Amino acid sequence: MNKLNLLIVEGNTKEENINFNNAGCVPQSQNFKKHIQKIEPNSEIDIVEPMDGNSISKVISSLKKYDGVILTGSTLRLNEDIKEVKKHIEFAKTCFKHEKKIFGACWGLQVTVMAAGGKCRVSPKGPHIGIAYDIKLNKEGKKHNLFLNKPEKFTTPAFNYDEVEIPPKNSTLLASDKINKFQALHFYVGKSEIWGLQYHPEIPYDYMIKLIKHRSKRMLEKNIFENQKEIDKHINFIEKAKNQLSDNIRTLELKNWLEYLKNKN
Repeated sequence: MNKLNLLIVEGNTKEENINFNNAGCVPQSQNFKKHIQKIEPNSEIDIVEPMDGNSISKVISSLKKYDGVILTGSTLRLNEDIKEVKKHIEFAKTCFKHEKKIFGACWGLQVTVMAAGGKCRVSPKGPHIGIAYDIKLNKEGKKHNLFLNKPEKFTTPAFNYDEVEIPPKNSTLLASDKINKFQALHFYVGKSEIWGLQYHPEIPYDYMIKLIKHRSKRMLEKNIFENQKEIDKHINFIEKAKNQLSDNIRTLELKNWLEYLKNKN
């Protein structure tokens, strides 16, 4: 296959993407697009927002042409009974009906889990703020194509308050850490195949640091950090991790999924 046709589902609302812009960060979908173009420069990539009815209608009529669908991260929460969340779950269900290969990152994993009949919750062991360390592959993860050439234990960008509580039926757990048991899942819904991660191989640490600085006031108000000194210490920790993680290792999961698509289509 000379090129891949891909669809990226933007997880955030237009209003929230203004906040990302104020933090000096591009929208999640644009960040994914940039990384994919670096790995597979010949790819054709469309972006869709589930809240845009006209856009969704056009995409649904041509879903068959896409080799893969990517669900990005989001600041939305699955326990919120709001139309934005419902639209994302419904679109994931629509993708399942069209026998799609899906890559879900963070919120993207959670949406596919909910759409497939699983359950998510606020993580009882707390959040990942910009980083997840010592994620460990289990026996299944070590032999899965998702983690080809990935170290058995690794640190990676992550930002999540929620987690998968109950995975869909017949899911395969691939990786865990001390905060989230379900750091990586592989499951099928009919003939649709989902590779899902609770973390962000597509987001550089610099991006995470910008988000932390932008959200520092809110995190202090929520008592996630006690004071600014704690936030600064955490940022310094991430800076050190950044120097130890090459982009090639960080983005391997995305690269492996794209290679999988090329071999399967």
